[in-house]
Amino acid sequence: MEKVVPFRGIRYNQNAITQIGKVLAPPYDVISPAQQKALYDSDEHNVVRLILGYEYGTDTEADNRYTRSSEVLSKWLSGNILSREALPAIYLYAQDYEMEGRMLRRVGFICRRLAEPFGQSVHRHERTLSGPKLDRLKLTRACKTNFSPIFGLYADPEKKLDAIWAQIMNSKKPDINATDDDNVVHQMWVVTDQAVIAQVQSHLRNRDVVIADGHHRYETALNYRSERHEAEKPAGPAEYDYVLMFLSNSLGEGFTVLPTHRLVKGVDEKAVKSLLERLPESFDVKPVKFDPADSAPFMAALRTAGAVAPSFGVIAPGVSSVITLKKEKYLAGDTGGLSDVLRLLDVSVLQELVFERMLGITKEAVADKSVIGYTISPKEAAQSIAKGETKVAFLLNPADVSVVMDVAVKGGVMPQKSTYFYPKLISGLVFNPLT
Repeated sequence: MEKVVPFRGIRYNQNAITQIGKVLAPPYDVISPAQQKALYDSDEHNVVRLILGYEYGTDTEADNRYTRSSEVLSKWLSGNILSREALPAIYLYAQDYEMEGRMLRRVGFICRRLAEPFGQSVHRHERTLSGPKLDRLKLTRACKTNFSPIFGLYADPEKKLDAIWAQIMNSKKPDINATDDDNVVHQMWVVTDQAVIAQVQSHLRNRDVVIADGHHRYETALNYRSERHEAEKPAGPAEYDYVLMFLSNSLGEGFTVLPTHRLVKGVDEKAVKSLLERLPESFDVKPVKFDPADSAPFMAALRTAGAVAPSFGVIAPGVSSVITLKKEKYLAGDTGGLSDVLRLLDVSVLQELVFERMLGITKEAVADKSVIGYTISPKEAAQSIAKGETKVAFLLNPADVSVVMDVAVKGGVMPQKSTYFYPKLISGLVFNPLT
C-alpha cells in the first residue's frame, strides 16, 4: 500500500470565485472570535463556514455548527462553487513571506498520506488535548471531508524533490495565487503528471514523517478511520485510510520556527515573589532591559544565552532578566524518564523545573488557558503584564527544526505549544473527500 497518494481534490471553482483570496482562512485553531466574524463578512463562500462555523445557544444534536458545515458543503458542491478534480493529483504549494527583512519561500506538496498509528512512520512532537480532537471528529463525521492539511516534515538532505518543485514552479503559472492579511503569498500548482507522482512516491516510501502542525487533526483521522473500519469492515484500502497532508523537506529552504512565549496568569503575587526569589537556585540571572517598543535587543541577549544552555527571558512588574540554567543543578535531579536531549529543551526545563517544581503548575493545568496563556509576540506579553492580566511572562528562543525531528523520530514528546511553524498553512486551497 502506497503511503503517499494523489487524489481528486475538491477545489473552489475559480469561474465562480474570482477573488480566491477572499475565501481562504487560517487554520481553525488560530482564528479568534473577531477574526471569525471578519472572515464570515469577507465573503459568503469563505471556508470559515466549513472549518469553524458559528455556535448558537439554540443548537441541538440535529442542528449545530457541524451539521450546518455539512449543509454548506453540499450546497456549494451542487451549486458549482466547489468542484472535484477530473484527475488524481498532488498539489505543489509555496509560501513566500518576509522575516526580519529577508524574503523566504517554503515549498512542499499536498497529498493523501496513509494514516498510521504514531511510532510507525509518522511521529508526533507535541502533546495533544482531548477537547480539540472531539471537535474535529464531530466535523469529520458530519462532512466526511478533510478541509485543512496537516503539516508534515520529512528529511531529504539531497533535496531531490525540491529540484522537481523548482522546475515546475519555473515553467508553469500557479493555478492559485493569493496574498493573505499578513502579506504571505500562497501559490499552488495542480500536478497530474504520473511520472512526477511516481518519483514522489518512490522517494518518500521509506521516510519518516514528523507532524509539525495539526496533531489534533491527525489523531482525529486515526479515530475516524477506526470508527469507519469498525462499522464497515472494508475488504481493502478505503478513502478514509488516508488524511490530507502537506509534506515539506525539513532540510529545505524557508523554514521559520517561532517561539511560543508563556504567560503565567493563574497564580497570586505571593507565588510570583517566591518564584523570583528561587530562580537563582537553578539559574544564573542577568538583568536585561526590555523595551516593549523594541524587543530586539532583549531577544538578541536571550539568543546569545540560549546558545550556551537553556535560557528564558523573564518579565514581571519591575523585573526583566535573562536567566540561564545551571545545568549541573538540573542534571543532578530526577530525570522523570526523559532523555537528556528532551529534558534539556527550553520548553521541557520551563515545564518541569519552573512550572511544576517552583510554581506547582502541573502539565494538566498548563492545558487550562486561564492558568497559562500563549503568544508569539514579546510586545503582547509585556502589554498583558502592564494590564495586570499576566503575573509573569517567560520568553523563549525558537526550537531548532533538526532537534524537533530528532526528538520525535526517537519517540519523544515535547510539551504543548513547543513550536510555531510560520507561516501557517492556509485553509481552502484543496479539500480531501473521504467517501
